[in-house]
Amino acid sequence: MHFNDEVNWPEVFRGYISRPSLADPHNPKRSVYLATMSFLEGGLREIDDQLAGRSARSRDELVSARLTRDIVVRRAAGVAAELPEVVHVGEGAFRDRWPGNGGMANYFMCLIKYTCTAPRWGLFLDYGPRRALAELPAVHDGRLELTELISKIATHDLRMRIRLARYWLFQLSLTIDAKWQAVATTAYRELLDAYSTRWAPVYERGLHLLGVRFRPGVTPAKLSMMVSAQTAGFAQHIAATGDNTTDNRDLFVASVQALIYAALDPGDGRCVAEALRGILHDR
Repeated sequence: MHFNDEVNWPEVFRGYISRPSLADPHNPKRSVYLATMSFLEGGLREIDDQLAGRSARSRDELVSARLTRDIVVRRAAGVAAELPEVVHVGEGAFRDRWPGNGGMANYFMCLIKYTCTAPRWGLFLDYGPRRALAELPAVHDGRLELTELISKIATHDLRMRIRLARYWLFQLSLTIDAKWQAVATTAYRELLDAYSTRWAPVYERGLHLLGVRFRPGVTPAKLSMMVSAQTAGFAQHIAATGDNTTDNRDLFVASVQALIYAALDPGDGRCVAEALRGILHDR
């Protein structure tokens, strides 16, 4: 088990952990930092198992709360056992990090931030842009249809965003108190911004390589934000309803293709609104 030491975890968890040094990768006592991360990774694994139906918890244990301190401590012990260092992750260590009556609420907030910053999501965020940049030359040469490339990447992105939405919906149910919602929303917004930022250069490259341009008012950054919002909306709907069907995935792919189609200028020089008015009235 390896944790991402490049993240400034004390800053990420600021205000929701008793002392920043407990989440500092450069803490002279590395086991202190590893214990903090073990608690968070343990909670994340438990959520993953519950969502996938793999949880070993009994129905009685989960009836009142799906993620308790006892469950987190037990899962953290499993994570710590994978580490080469000796790491203590008992209840005392947990309470040292998240003390008092609000300890679990603060832990949930750290867990949300850890989920949104976890390396697994970084790999997911990089996949689509990297794949698109690698295959755009094939689209340019006619060896690959642009619609096929969009379908492959959009389907993968939707699948991963559904997983994220399930994590998100699950954790929001644990932090339903209104005073936590602003922080939770901010953490999620940071992840969405990271997604949008990665795609803007891909659209720039695609315009140049394929010899097309956007309609007036559309930019790579704006299109990236629109596609990200569309993906998030579909993912949250499917995560909440469970309707992860082929028809819904195909509908999502078609919606992304429609959005990109609407953003491209066929040569009339009209903005999107003007083009729509033209279709409705120039008949």
